[in-house]
Amino acid sequence: GINAEYGKQWYQRRVRACDKCRLWGKIQIRGLGTALKILFSAGGPENLSLERGEVVTIFAAFNQLSHSLHYIKQFKDQMDYREDVGPPEESDRKQDNIFSTFTHGEL
Repeated sequence: GINAEYGKQWYQRRVRACDKCRLWGKIQIRGLGTALKILFSAGGPENLSLERGEVVTIFAAFNQLSHSLHYIKQFKDQMDYREDVGPPEESDRKQDNIFSTFTHGEL
């Protein structure tokens, strides 16, 4: 019935989201591995040879890191503002709320 169809769709979305998270995890780990490979390369940058996948993953990892640092700065700025002004009014909570970015899936 309807519940079985809904359950099937929910499961498919969950698995797809899980696969996406797994893929991003693998890309980030490989990017960190590539960064370490560059950092600890024995012959210096002249003798370093990177595969295409390593170059792609290190850029993806740096991109994710820069986004994370951006959101940390936004969060810190918002917390500093709230400390200066005091507790926000109800109308202020709805505006410029960093958590709305996460709850509305705009990342």
